Amino acid sequence: MAPSKRLFLLVVLTLFITTTPLLAQASGPDEVRLTVIEHVFKEGKGHTQVNTIPPVDDSATNPDYKLLSYHWYITAKYWVNPSNKYGFSNSDVVTAIKASANAWDAETGATVFSWQGTISKNAGKRDGYNVVAWGHYRAGVIAVTYIWYSGSQILETDILLNTFYKWSLSGESGKMDIKNIMTHEFGHWAGLADLYNDKDYWLTMYGYSDYGETYKRTLGLGDTNGLEYRYGP
Repeated sequence: MAPSKRLFLLVVLTLFITTTPLLAQASGPDEVRLTVIEHVFKEGKGHTQVNTIPPVDDSATNPDYKLLSYHWYITAKYWVNPSNKYGFSNSDVVTAIKASANAWDAETGATVFSWQGTISKNAGKRDGYNVVAWGHYRAGVIAVTYIWYSGSQILETDILLNTFYKWSLSGESGKMDIKNIMTHEFGHWAGLADLYNDKDYWLTMYGYSDYGETYKRTLGLGDTNGLEYRYGP
């Protein structure tokens, strides 16, 4: 084939700081883009600093939230790959992850999430399935949410729980709590972005997490406000 008839595809990858999504862009009116949102590990955040972090949980009165520019237009059907190296039973993993999704569904009349069953697929590849699974990722990032979208509509989402860290079902010290992290990650599926101001520390969508943390299992006022903005009360 002559050079003039060859088709070249340009893939643009722009990497910002770790808390900024990685965007893969394609051209065309129906372009599909990928955003990778990294949940950053910050040991001792809020406990070794005073700054403006409230000394007690004020999530019931803090109305703050931030929206992503896209969200699910329909119910997000999700599958769980419960395979793990931590000795958790499949049923315990599924129960924990379903509880995280239900924390959001309980605060709106819409059905945001729908569990479909277990699966052997991995997270991080666009394959028609919204998968939650463990997998290897770099140190410093607890979990990763992959979002494929077009315009303002999410088309597919995956969550990868980083096997670099130890995990727990009961908030053990020195380990990441599954329900705590998953509730935060499902917030991204619902169209909410991370918060990084110290005053938002006690909200579920606060962008840093630590070992043994469990307060993100339940939503604060700002988290609920953002959810209801997208899906109604």
